[in-house]
Amino acid sequence: MDSKGRTTPTHVYQQLEPSIEWVNEDDCNTLLVYLPGFTKEQLRVQLRSKTLIISGERKLHDNAWIRFRKEFIASEQCVISKISAKFEGSILFVKQPKSVAPMAEEEGKPPIEAPAPKPEKPIDETKKHQKRTRVEHDTKPTSTTESNDRNGVGQNAKKDSEKNVELKEQKGVCENASEKKVSDLGFVMKMKPSKNVVNLILVLVVGLLVGVYCSEAIKSCNA
Repeated sequence: MDSKGRTTPTHVYQQLEPSIEWVNEDDCNTLLVYLPGFTKEQLRVQLRSKTLIISGERKLHDNAWIRFRKEFIASEQCVISKISAKFEGSILFVKQPKSVAPMAEEEGKPPIEAPAPKPEKPIDETKKHQKRTRVEHDTKPTSTTESNDRNGVGQNAKKDSEKNVELKEQKGVCENASEKKVSDLGFVMKMKPSKNVVNLILVLVVGLLVGVYCSEAIKSCNA
């Protein structure tokens, strides 16, 4: 009854089973609900925990109304905070974005291209031939070099022979000097006994003179 005492007619509802469709994509799952005759204001989308509730009602005529209610469990890969809904052309679009795994992110990145190798510069055949000829020329010994080497070897041999002669001469001089020293030493050794004899003679003469002097002195005292 209303404020004037009149009875208000009760609504008679008809249950509607709308057509639905799922569109699975790499980054999200989209739920499509076909609702012809409905407007945006007549629909409601709710999220309770992980349950998605879609409901709506509209008047048909007089006390006749039509309504529906659908519940869906959000997928495990769905990001709950990013669920969005859009009503367009009598179709309700409910998008459920997926959480992108690290491996999927890496797969989505463009591959890193390795730096292309630098092309080698072509070698001039003329320069290459000149370089090879120069190396061969430097490595080949000339006749002048060979003759100089031979002369150098001959001169070295001559110098070595002269050095050997000088060493022999020096060795001979040293031997002669040593022999001379030995002979002088022998002569000195031979002369030493003659000096001893002279000294002995001198001692005897001095003794004799002392004896004579003493005898003369004794005689003068006795007289």
